Amino acid sequence: MKISNRVKRNIQMILTIVGLGCTAARIWDVVVGPSSRHAWFELVGIVVITYLCFDSYLIYRRRVKNGIEYGS
Repeated sequence: MKISNRVKRNIQMILTIVGLGCTAARIWDVVVGPSSRHAWFELVGIVVITYLCFDSYLIYRRRVKNGIEYGS
């Protein structure tokens, strides 16, 4: 079963939105305890994951715009 690029794009968009919410929560943890290394580590981690989701979203968005339904 193949999954279309449009579905993959939508999934990546949802993951990016969830990542932005998590990023806001991790920023709050850093604001509350700025000396906590654990809070900084979690913030950096979620920023990287959110960036990767957004990058994948842009890739699938370009494919959909170019009319590529499946594959690359």
